[in-house]
Amino acid sequence: MKSKALHLLFAKPRGSRFCEDGTLMKKRKQKGRTQRKVNRKKGKLMEVTNTDERAVNVDRISELPEHILHHILCLLRWPTDLARTSILSKKWNIIWQSFTSFDFDQRRFLCLNGADKWDHIQPLPLDKQSIIYKQVFRESLGGPEMPLIQKFILFVENTLTTRIDQLPSIQKFRLHVFFCVDLFIPLMDRWISIATDKNVNELDIHAKMSGKFYVLPQAVFASRTITSLKLYGCGVGDSAAIKLQNLRELSMKAMCINENIVHKFVHGCPLIEDMRLINCYGLKFVHISSLPKLNKFEVYERSSLRSIKLEAPNLETFLFHGKKSSKCKLMLAGCRNLKNLTLRHAHMSDKTFQEHISHFPLLENLFLLECQTLQRITILSDKLKKLSLVRCHKLKEANIDASNLLSFEYTGAELPFSSMNVSRLQEVKLQLKSQKQKFVQKFIEGFDGKGFKLFLASKQDVHIYDELRGLRLPHSGVYKIQLTKSARMLENLLNGHLRDFYPKNLTLKTSLTSDLLAFIQERRLNKEKTPSCCKFYSKKCWRHYLEAIKMSEYPNASCAENPSISLELLWNEDLPLLEDLGITREFLVHKDTELTDTDE
Repeated sequence: MKSKALHLLFAKPRGSRFCEDGTLMKKRKQKGRTQRKVNRKKGKLMEVTNTDERAVNVDRISELPEHILHHILCLLRWPTDLARTSILSKKWNIIWQSFTSFDFDQRRFLCLNGADKWDHIQPLPLDKQSIIYKQVFRESLGGPEMPLIQKFILFVENTLTTRIDQLPSIQKFRLHVFFCVDLFIPLMDRWISIATDKNVNELDIHAKMSGKFYVLPQAVFASRTITSLKLYGCGVGDSAAIKLQNLRELSMKAMCINENIVHKFVHGCPLIEDMRLINCYGLKFVHISSLPKLNKFEVYERSSLRSIKLEAPNLETFLFHGKKSSKCKLMLAGCRNLKNLTLRHAHMSDKTFQEHISHFPLLENLFLLECQTLQRITILSDKLKKLSLVRCHKLKEANIDASNLLSFEYTGAELPFSSMNVSRLQEVKLQLKSQKQKFVQKFIEGFDGKGFKLFLASKQDVHIYDELRGLRLPHSGVYKIQLTKSARMLENLLNGHLRDFYPKNLTLKTSLTSDLLAFIQERRLNKEKTPSCCKFYSKKCWRHYLEAIKMSEYPNASCAENPSISLELLWNEDLPLLEDLGITREFLVHKDTELTDTDE
């Protein structure tokens, strides 16, 4: 996305130049001129007006509103690609100067192979250097050859002096310090204080120190302009006075906090809408009852969290990722407007689960992941749209009555469903660790006549059924199973599997007029020698490796109108290894279904 946006910004058609306002204009004016071209294939004359010509060459991006152009800049790599936009034209230089988001990430300076690209960074003149900067370098960081850690400090200091000092306010300030030593602390205090003095709206601090936490300056907690505060590895003193009157989003990750600090944030930030506690230490109880605007709350447990009690009438999304070894009690009765519920490693009995569900009449999305204490559950809802039951291995019986359910996903050892009333279902995903073929086939046949298409795929083979009549599953193998009513979704599934695994065989059971067969034929007949789909990206898609497709047609005894079409996919020698794509055998074993035709 970033590289493509960059290409759009720097692309300059041949024979064109930039105007002062940043638009592209052809050197040879086409105004008032009409070109006549002959379409020899049809033997007809076609007129292409000057309007059509200008539509090809005008730079529409530069005409967009300023806030959209700033968003485009956010998609570019900071600072190299971002700074290049300033030389495009006078307008782009103004956009660059008015851009108020800053991203200082030390990781970019830790790669020794790329050290040369920072050689241009030199200290500012002595009269422009801060006192803290001079003190730090005089104490221990000086020397004839500046290490990369110094280059990072110089880069931040130079940017603060030449850019931020000139701005009345800034939108976003992100500081990611990967290797934080004691000498960094006064510098970080100075940098963050400058951001708060400039009325920053979004503050994102990532500080990784060995053995202790970086304690934020008090100015952060007294800001009247901060609306988003994201902290990683930071410390908050027990004596800190927290009063962030306009804070809407709060994220604390890998921090040492206690109930007192959470209480201060809750009572000092009354407008919080989105709150996240991720892998924090020292927290045992979470009780929130005075955030009337709280809409989303997430907890990723790291230490021994014992209970979470929420009384938030406007809460719509709650996500809890617990730990296998601990038992955290959830009390959510005060969240009757909840629409999205995700629970992972939640230790609760069948009775407790049913009580929770009864409190959420508006629930639309329910995701239960690795909840190992659930055995028999009933889900009754006319609002539920998405349901996922993933690796709840002790689940023996499930009854689902959800007339408006659209998407259903199940991962487990066996199919535990006693009854399913899901008349509007559009998509089904099945991932079974080990299951007899006849039971899987019987379950899938239950969707026959309802417009579903079946996608069945292993590493080397893909089977696609346009309809389920006369279904015969493969006898054995590890397969991914998905049912969908959407032809577009089926194409996306095929595209994704071709990208990830480069299978050798593709079998279609489809009518000769199906959209899917037309999609395959189009890829086969209109194959480019050098596909242009990925010219902006370093990693190429499957189209770049496909040499040829061999097609064979076999009559289907059960339905002559829907023959089985077998495609052999031939890939070239430059095919990347699955390991290079991050795809392993373990992924297949845990994610997909193993069909067997033998009794256990």
